[in-house]
Amino acid sequence: MKVTTWGTRGSTAVAGPLFVKYGGNTTSLEIRSSCLPPKTALIIDAGTGIVPLTENLIKEKIEKIILLFTHFHHDHTQGLLMAPTTFIKDIQIHAYGPVDNGYDARGIMEIIMKPPFFPVDFKEVGSHFHFISHRLEHPSAMVMIIHPKSGLKVMNLDQFERLTNSNRQIPFDGKSYGVEECLVIKMYRSNHPERTISYRFEERPTNKVFCFLTDHENTDALPQALKRHLHNADLLIQDSQYSRKMYDMTAGWGHGTPDYCAKIAVEVGAKKLGLTHHDPNSSDEDIDKIVMEAEKAKEKAQPKHIAYFMQIFACRDYQETEI
Repeated sequence: MKVTTWGTRGSTAVAGPLFVKYGGNTTSLEIRSSCLPPKTALIIDAGTGIVPLTENLIKEKIEKIILLFTHFHHDHTQGLLMAPTTFIKDIQIHAYGPVDNGYDARGIMEIIMKPPFFPVDFKEVGSHFHFISHRLEHPSAMVMIIHPKSGLKVMNLDQFERLTNSNRQIPFDGKSYGVEECLVIKMYRSNHPERTISYRFEERPTNKVFCFLTDHENTDALPQALKRHLHNADLLIQDSQYSRKMYDMTAGWGHGTPDYCAKIAVEVGAKKLGLTHHDPNSSDEDIDKIVMEAEKAKEKAQPKHIAYFMQIFACRDYQETEI
């Protein structure tokens, strides 16, 4: 499994000499896995990073995109307005996301692509978007399974657990496959002002795990459900928008700090921690300091009697991380 962070900035895109190292695109990630069907791309969020991402996918002659929204704030949707794949009807786009205040992924698209806010009405391009049965009303009670031959299936978590606990196969439209052949995606609601999903990706053939926890504010303790969700992640990418000093002024805005991220990563046994959702006011130097804050917190949090090694880095635009 490989994760590419095409956009790592929070709130709004930025550009200029202070943002060269880490970049200025807003959130968008691509996940590559042997469990994906041929000519299929798996994307998290549609910030401005999705523009170069999909330009690259077009060169690869992609035919289908699975797009998972964490939530619908502008910095996670605005890239769809300029992504070339939005307007190429030969490419199927299957969009999934939470239901919040009565709006799902379709409803959000119909709003942001509507004159006078945008010159192209969604009804002009929407025929290749697919939303049927893609409403994630109770994400933590659902699971997604992707198989290289049969694509993506959404099912209730209790049904999935009954099947796997009894060593039965997962049914896909008349065919069944063992879960050990699949990419399993589990979900958890993060601590953010609007309904936001954290995704856990379990590549069962390799037993590799990637967790994406963006737009998640510090909590006083680690909930057991979140601990299970992040447990033993080979790669955890987590929101660390504010330094601890800045957080004193931004508490309640729904974002995390480096010391909190490091503490969580140590507690769940993550092997790599990527810090993301960089504040638009944070220069490259500021982000380097955030990494140093996380390193210091890791030293305090990790158990002294156990050999434990964790790499901490700040995510940057166009960065590839092999898991």
